[in-house]
Amino acid sequence: MKALPPARFGLWAYAATGMALGARACLAAPPPLVPTLLGFGGYFAVGTLGVFWPERGMYGRVLWHGPKRPEVALTFDDGPSPQTTPRVLEALAKAGARATFFMVGRKALVYPALVREVVAAGHEIGLHGFDHDRLFSLRGPRHVADDIARTQAVLQDAGAPQPTLFRPPIGFVSHFTVRGARKAGVTLVGCSARALDGVGRASSEKVADRLTRALEPGALLAMHDAAELDDHVPASLAALPHVLTALRERALETVALSRWA
Repeated sequence: MKALPPARFGLWAYAATGMALGARACLAAPPPLVPTLLGFGGYFAVGTLGVFWPERGMYGRVLWHGPKRPEVALTFDDGPSPQTTPRVLEALAKAGARATFFMVGRKALVYPALVREVVAAGHEIGLHGFDHDRLFSLRGPRHVADDIARTQAVLQDAGAPQPTLFRPPIGFVSHFTVRGARKAGVTLVGCSARALDGVGRASSEKVADRLTRALEPGALLAMHDAAELDDHVPASLAALPHVLTALRERALETVALSRWA
């Protein structure tokens, strides 16, 4: 049996304390106000951190790192885009590198040929929600499962094998997200390092430095091959050649993420 992640243990401990305080209030005198408020505040803070950092495993298993082998998984979110995705594919082809592309369903519906191009180039397709809903982590399990199924259908119709890897929009994971993903039969994906390139003002130099410092056996890097609203070129495009050079210098192989799932 795997050990319980510390973050999940902490959440459960807070919940157990809250139930104990509730029982005390019913059976005896109400608990002191200040400690009670601090307890609820702590519970809220811990629960929120679990959503923002799903790699801690607070609500369920998230694939965020691979085995300690000389392998790295490169992942790209928010595509496909005819302006930027081909440029990422070109850079990967020159380096002989593989990657996993987490695609937005509504974009794949408009650009099915790009989905096929990514598959034909030997890369893997993952799910990133149909509409890239920024409030996705607040949606119920049924909504999550239905959204996953809808996005799977679009990608399969475009020519991709049925995707079974799911990185939620924004990367946030709640207990609703975990239950919905489990219902849909997909693997939730996080990352060991974020490019932080999702805004137009991101510096490609800082992105390159951030990602190359994170390169180690089993690293799972999260980048963007397209902007969420297709209104700018993600800084990862300029940073990618530097990352690929560092991979070669460190003798790290790029692998499809499903190899670790």
